[in-house]
Amino acid sequence: EERDQTVLEVLKRVDSGQFTTAGEEGRGRWEKGWAENLEGFRKGGRDLSKLVPKYIRPQQALRLDQNYVMPLDPNFELKWYEIFQRWLFTTYFQEAKVVYEFGCGSGINLAALATLYPDKRYVGLDWAAASKEIADEMAQAFGWNMKGQQFDFFHPDKTITIDRGATVFTVGALEQTGRNHEAFLDYLLEMSPGLCVNIEPIVEWYDENQLVDHAAIKFHRQRKYWEGFPGRLKQLEEEGKVEIIKEKRSYFGSLYLEGYSQLIWKPR
Repeated sequence: EERDQTVLEVLKRVDSGQFTTAGEEGRGRWEKGWAENLEGFRKGGRDLSKLVPKYIRPQQALRLDQNYVMPLDPNFELKWYEIFQRWLFTTYFQEAKVVYEFGCGSGINLAALATLYPDKRYVGLDWAAASKEIADEMAQAFGWNMKGQQFDFFHPDKTITIDRGATVFTVGALEQTGRNHEAFLDYLLEMSPGLCVNIEPIVEWYDENQLVDHAAIKFHRQRKYWEGFPGRLKQLEEEGKVEIIKEKRSYFGSLYLEGYSQLIWKPR
């Protein structure tokens, strides 16, 4: 009964139309959100825990194996994510000399990476000025070789170059591009990094005939999150332009979607 009530509440909220949608018009909303993290970081004496994004919410039901669970620990998602970060970074980032995070947001991933690998060089890119400031202030506070830079997925600045062999990654960032991801994909193909790691919600990997998945699909499409990217990568792989290394659905996520699926690839 609790599971059914949770699904019903999710569907009602989706149908109410109260959610904002992804796209270029949302830039101001993200600027405001990351500015709140920046202010907390400053007021907290450069406390890295202040970089936790507001969308990682405590005390709510979570998705697990196409069902809902209520964790005993109210901060379960954040603790899970910290373990996931460490696994991801030690598995795919260990050999990289330079790492670029596109859509770096609050800086939570750059902070975890630089804490783990303080000798690498990091570039945090985001369309919000607050995100650039967070990256720059972390570099100053902790002595990391890190800098922030403004970057727009929809209008990539090709004067911002990527070192050959560098690792590029996104976490819950490309979702904001909807179906307008071709410009950024072209940018990556031209810059030819050594590895691309995308941790994102991927609507194509849900089962539309399964109730909890169906709710996620409705939410994803109501918000106009990214779609079509995995299929486009497969097309490029058939053309010999990219190599897809891993595709893995997470089967874990927050109340509305699974935001931690893995799409890992590299240009050829």
